[in-house]
Amino acid sequence: MKKLTTLLAGMMIFGMTATAMAQEEVQQDLVTRIRASESVAVQEERKEEKESFSQRLKKAMAEEQNKNAAMNMVSTLPKVAIIYINNAKSTYDAEVDNALFRYLNKSLPEDVYELVDGAPYAEKLNKLGYMDIADAERADIVDAFAGEGIDYCIYLEVQPFVARDKMTFFTVGKDITTAVPFKMIDLVNNKYLYVGKYTEKASDSTMIGGIGNKSVALKALNTVGQKIAAVIDVRLPKEKAEAVK
Repeated sequence: MKKLTTLLAGMMIFGMTATAMAQEEVQQDLVTRIRASESVAVQEERKEEKESFSQRLKKAMAEEQNKNAAMNMVSTLPKVAIIYINNAKSTYDAEVDNALFRYLNKSLPEDVYELVDGAPYAEKLNKLGYMDIADAERADIVDAFAGEGIDYCIYLEVQPFVARDKMTFFTVGKDITTAVPFKMIDLVNNKYLYVGKYTEKASDSTMIGGIGNKSVALKALNTVGQKIAAVIDVRLPKEKAEAVK
């Protein structure tokens, strides 16, 4: 009985720890998740010989100078708010997010744009009655950012996937269709830079079977991500927005 009680207590502690870790991951800031989407896991090998004091001092001074330069640069960079909504409601939502985040990270480099999490502004629009922000009027979106000093807004939403099984005499496979509404707005001048909706279908098949939705859906999202990155590169200004008189 004592062993059973100990075992149950251990399982409860493990479950609470796992839940806490999951909640912490969900609450992670959107900008941090975008910037970390392509983080390289490879670390430099440790040097066998310790650096001399002068080397460490030079290194610290260089890092401080770089940090100060970066801080000065950030103040002059255009601010871009990202409103991102994942309505796929899949069992692999984190990978759905990352499939698009890595393209956002590539097309919005840190030394060119300062990103802002658009979640608080999405809440403002929800309170105005826009539960589906894709239907929000441009003027209402601009008003939600009034006085915040943000230059541009990017809105994208992953809508529920549409899956269809397909079968031939020799193979079995899947078709997955994904739809991603995408908007870019110049908040200073109250105008659209781009409005569109990407609908992509991806397919896969095998003679063995066992193809899941995940791999096919991510294939479709990769195509969407490439198109979004191309539009951002061409249509999103790389300088702060100035009011046109």
